[in-house]
Amino acid sequence: MTRKKMADRVIATVGLQDIEPLNEATLVDDWIYEGTIDMLARTRAVARCVHLTVVPEVSTYTLAHSILALVDVENGDKRRRRRDDDERGFTLIRSDILRLDPTPTEAGSVDVWAVLRPARMVNDDDDLGSEAFGAIPEEFQDAIELYALWHASDYAHEANTQRGERYRVLYEGQDGRSGRLGMIRSQVNKRGTAFAPMRRRQLLRSRRTPRSAWID
Repeated sequence: MTRKKMADRVIATVGLQDIEPLNEATLVDDWIYEGTIDMLARTRAVARCVHLTVVPEVSTYTLAHSILALVDVENGDKRRRRRDDDERGFTLIRSDILRLDPTPTEAGSVDVWAVLRPARMVNDDDDLGSEAFGAIPEEFQDAIELYALWHASDYAHEANTQRGERYRVLYEGQDGRSGRLGMIRSQVNKRGTAFAPMRRRQLLRSRRTPRSAWID
């Protein structure tokens, strides 16, 4: 969906103004972008392969802010690990600190499947499905619209009608972990298997991963 189409739908649904002297369309653009980042970070619906350069005798690395979340790491013989796991692997200490174990002994690279921060849409025909803006599948884009409707309704002082709260529940569920986001997470998990996952499955880089999917 294009930036203009989604913004127009939110504006029309909530009843905001997109003309001077009070143009509220810029606020809607803010909410669309915030919703894009929030949906990607919380569902990990779109991941790309990123090369992280490692140096000898350095075990911890700070991730760039362009990485919203890690899905998995692979360098041929290491797998993701728990903090109490004695086997070789990696630990995500915080959201932006990666520790490799054992410590690299030579220069090289580690391939990371990561959720990347998208660019902000600015033109009318910019599309959420484009790579630069998140490459979000069309079937998941309605979640971003719900996020924008939630905040737009709150902004429009509709507390008495509880419309903002209704959109919030549709977006993230009453508990903040279900709703449309929960449905997307379930769909993303099931794309890798015919059955609902009973435990976490490792997402490793295929040897046939095209170089066009890599980001240095």
